[in-house]
Parts: sequence; structure tokens; C-alpha cells
Amino acid sequence: MQRTWLITGAASGLGRELAAQLARRSERLVLWDRDGERLERTAALLGRAVVHTEVVDVVNADATRHSAERTVDAAGPLWRVIHCAGILRVGPALTMSATDYRATIEVNYLGTVHVTRALAPVLLDSARRLGTTELVFIASVTAVRGAPSMAGYSASKHAVVGFAQALRDELAGEPLRVRVVCPTAIATPMLMNLPELPPVFTLSPPQPVDKVAREVLAGLETSAWMVLPGRTSKLLALAQRAVPSLVDRVLRRVK
Repeated sequence: MQRTWLITGAASGLGRELAAQLARRSERLVLWDRDGERLERTAALLGRAVVHTEVVDVVNADATRHSAERTVDAAGPLWRVIHCAGILRVGPALTMSATDYRATIEVNYLGTVHVTRALAPVLLDSARRLGTTELVFIASVTAVRGAPSMAGYSASKHAVVGFAQALRDELAGEPLRVRVVCPTAIATPMLMNLPELPPVFTLSPPQPVDKVAREVLAGLETSAWMVLPGRTSKLLALAQRAVPSLVDRVLRRVK
């Protein structure tokens, strides 16, 4: 049976590039995004690889659940879900607006919860026909270590990792594998359209999206529960474990 991947946030950025690379591998794709116009253009570009699309805002729990139901009816069993949908708000922790903090948590964290509650049962049911299935969350290297001017985003991605860890333990013994991906900064429109990049990016410039997507897909072929695409994310994770005081000194110089 041909494998079906579902990607959220598929109309732009990393989600779109993952879909494009999977299409070139002749994988079967379901694409979700809240931007219907961009989603339609992406699906047209990828052609017959796309078997179903859903315009959905994952902040809306009921809409997400209904999209999952329609997806199963249209596409059948799912093998792997990659949840990419998210937003970025930056600014000093003490002056970033409450609205931006709330939006970041609602989209990045609660959106993850809603996608999980809607699609985990689908993946568990799909596992009866496909064997082990996977639910993959795109987090961030800022979930490994928070960064200046990215407090809200970092907090939301820490929440994603904590949620994934708990869910992974709860599903131990089930044929549904939970994984997280913590990439470094990616040169997507979400980041590059900011009026000014946070100063932390002087340490590690945003990486090309096609490169990161290849590393994400390669990482998913390993057994790692936390995939760290690229050298920067691996080095930061290692340094945070081994010499956290050094990481503190480095990051405090670029605030």
C-alpha cells in the first residue's frame, strides 16, 4: 500500500518544501493550511502527488477535527503526519504585546494539541493496516535553549516539546510513534519578512529551506525521537547539555 503523508502549514515555508521534496519521491500527500489561495497554488504545482487538501486553521479545535474526518474519507489511512503550521512573533520579553504572546501560544502550542487530538486516533486506526505510524511535530532549536528577543516563540516551542514527551510516554506500547524536530533558523518568508532579524541570528544565519527540509527527511529515517537538522542545532543541543554556562555567556553577548 502506498504511504500517505499529511503536512500542516503546507502552503509556504518548510511545510511547502517538505511537500515538494516528497512529491519528487512520488509519495502520496495530504496538505493542510489556513491560506486557501496559497494551498491551491501549492497543490497545483505538486500535481498528482496531492490526493487531498484542507483549508483549516488549527487554532479552531472543531474545524481541525472536521478536517481530519474529511481527510480520512478522501485519502484513507495516514502513515505520517508532519505538523509544521506555526507563527513567529519576536521582541523583548518585557515589551512584546500580550496579543502576540497569546497568538503564539494559541497557534504553536494549542494548534499542536488540536492537531494531535484530531489525528492521533486516525493514525492509531491506520496502524492496523500500515504497521507503525508517526506523528511529527516541528518545534525549534529555541525549544532546546531560549534566545533573546524570542521569548514568546521559545516558550511556545518548549510547550510543544513538553507535550510531545508526555504524549510519547502515554502512547508507549502503541503503534504510533511521536517525534519532534528542532531545526535552527530557516530562511522562510515567516522569518525573512520580519522588519529586523533578532540579533541572535548573527551567530547562526538562517539556513536555506531546501537544505533544512532534506535534513528533516533524512532525520526521520533515523531512530531519534528528537531530530536536530543541521550542525548548529546539534552543537547547541550538545553544548546546552555539557556546558550550559558557555551557552549563557554566548547568548548574553548578542541580546
